[in-house]
Amino acid sequence: MRRIAIAAAAPLGVALLAYALGLGIYAVASAKTGVPTEPRTAEEADAVLGRLGLAQQYPFSHRFALTPHGRMHYVDEGSGPVTLCLHGNASWSLECAGLLRDRAPGTRVIAPDLVGFGLSEKPDAQPRYAVDAHAADLGALLVQLDLRDAQVVASPSTAAVAEALARLAPQRVRAVTTAADAPHASPAPLRFVKTPLLGELLVQGFGALAPGGPHGPYGRLQSNWDQRASALALARATGS
Repeated sequence: MRRIAIAAAAPLGVALLAYALGLGIYAVASAKTGVPTEPRTAEEADAVLGRLGLAQQYPFSHRFALTPHGRMHYVDEGSGPVTLCLHGNASWSLECAGLLRDRAPGTRVIAPDLVGFGLSEKPDAQPRYAVDAHAADLGALLVQLDLRDAQVVASPSTAAVAEALARLAPQRVRAVTTAADAPHASPAPLRFVKTPLLGELLVQGFGALAPGGPHGPYGRLQSNWDQRASALALARATGS
């Protein structure tokens, strides 16, 4: 009888231990950063990047647009035919720095931070359909800038967003290509991203999707559990 009671209690003990571990990870991962990452002005954006030590890697002028799901930060450099550069999941428009710097004369490069990422607003609630929501936000940006025939260059993990944008605004998007050299996170978490609790722990707790890790230059602007919810939502919507 005693052995039966011990055998019955063992799973409960393991569950309680796992629950306590999860609470501990959440407590650490949800701690608010000392550097706010949702600036409202160009001056505030410069201050954020300066405090994070990223100003030299991102020497561009900051702009903001209001979209259906929040305030979007973007960079707009040059004039002429437009290339819209989309960063990958759990990253931000720092990925587009090379394209912005090395653009050919007479061309224009626009690099937004998807809402929930980078220097854009990070809403508390996630949209039900993440891909369509991001496409709608980008469509609103194209309308506000009155852009047509844009060439969209997307990271592999946001290619679905670019394709949804092309379907939403065919008159404003000329073509979509995928950047082969975009930085990538470890593919291992993608095997578990749709698993309840495990996906949250890996992506929101440990920042596993951020290229270079949550403390690298691409991951530092999604700095806690709540802010990384958008990365999990997009990964679950696209599988990448």
